[in-house]
Amino acid sequence: MLLTLEGYFEAGRFITNTPYIPEGKKTIVTVLDETVDRDKEQKAYQTLWNEIIDEIETSSEVLEGEPERFRFRTPEETEAL
Repeated sequence: MLLTLEGYFEAGRFITNTPYIPEGKKTIVTVLDETVDRDKEQKAYQTLWNEIIDEIETSSEVLEGEPERFRFRTPEETEAL
């Protein structure tokens, strides 16, 4: 299985955009020849979240009943599928 993680190097450390890196796994890091503008990327995410929040706040949809609980699978559970 191949797990691809995106991220960036900062202060000599690799910071992933994904919160999960498996312990004890053989790892290969490929450095792309491009510069990531993290401020621009962060502003884009913030703009997207602001749009989502605006949509929720201006929605006239009436929700009924109790919210259904759900649980995300762990990476181990996903691998086992």
